Amino acid sequence: MRIRSLAIATLAVFLGAAGFAAVPPQETKTTTAQPVAPASPPAAPASPPGAPDAPGVPDTPGVLNQGPNNELSGVGQDITIPAGTTHDGDVVCVYGHVTIEGHVNGDVTVVAGSLDLKGSVEGDVTGVASRLEMDPNAKIDGDVTNVGGSLRRNSATVQGQVVNIPFGISFPKWGHGMRTGWGDFAGFFFWWRLFAIFLFFICALLLAALVPERIRLISDEAPVRLFTAFVFGLVGYVVFVFAQLFLTITLIGIPLVFLLYLVFVVLKWMAMCGIFHQIGFRMGKAMGRELSLLGAILLGLLPFALLRFVPFCIGFSIWFLVEILAFGYLILTRVGTRGTPGFAPPSPVPAAPPPPPEAIVT
Repeated sequence: MRIRSLAIATLAVFLGAAGFAAVPPQETKTTTAQPVAPASPPAAPASPPGAPDAPGVPDTPGVLNQGPNNELSGVGQDITIPAGTTHDGDVVCVYGHVTIEGHVNGDVTVVAGSLDLKGSVEGDVTGVASRLEMDPNAKIDGDVTNVGGSLRRNSATVQGQVVNIPFGISFPKWGHGMRTGWGDFAGFFFWWRLFAIFLFFICALLLAALVPERIRLISDEAPVRLFTAFVFGLVGYVVFVFAQLFLTITLIGIPLVFLLYLVFVVLKWMAMCGIFHQIGFRMGKAMGRELSLLGAILLGLLPFALLRFVPFCIGFSIWFLVEILAFGYLILTRVGTRGTPGFAPPSPVPAAPPPPPEAIVT
């Protein structure tokens, strides 16, 4: 900030010097040959305290902009209306933090930022992908609209309508807004996990219809070699990561990176469907029900999908452990085409044919 302020001050001095140099000296008439000093330009009248800036006069660079209608706006800057003060005009902030402890005689709009309202607003309050938090003593005479962010009304007085579409997505601001950044990221990760589970559900539907036998084979292998599958999966993950890095640093392999990752995800999800089928099959058997292939997969997926939303990386760790096991079973079963020798279920013994009827002697 100190370097930025020094650069702004240097630019202001340079522009001021260039402006004075561009003004030509005024011509004066005299009857003597004595040189006459040029008349100094008249000083501009000072604006009264509290009056809005005249149109065309720039404000302090790098801080805030004040428009002709006394609109207070800022991009990447913090805006504060202190207690006991009144701002006659609108407040617009993009990617910044707004604190209103006084009174705003206009509308307040925050985009990709945050708002702490402890005072009063004469107009409307609008937030887009932002965090809006109101004090219980706050008062809004207009409407409150929240789109794609978070809204905490806290029993604040709102005279108009309240439209709240909380997608949970908001952008944290480094610096002043750092204290709320992790909460904003938590909302983003919540919807990202929900979207990932939805994609897994769609893929499970397709895989259960296209490759049901491979899923059943992996399901039969799931309770057999647990530790071996974990070791193979861990080694396979490391090899896959190095292969991705090798393809990334080569120009020829860059187009193959995304294709290889897509194939890896689909095959890994197929093996996870086998694990979930084994878990769901046992859960259904414990409840006395014989579930279908898709039903057992969804029932086994349910507890892990709920654990996915557990905070402190617990849900992510459990889900990642299942992914390692699935990758290991994918290697052991050769992509679900071959079971483990010696662990195949015994073939049913054919029943003995009935004895031939005795011949009737006449």
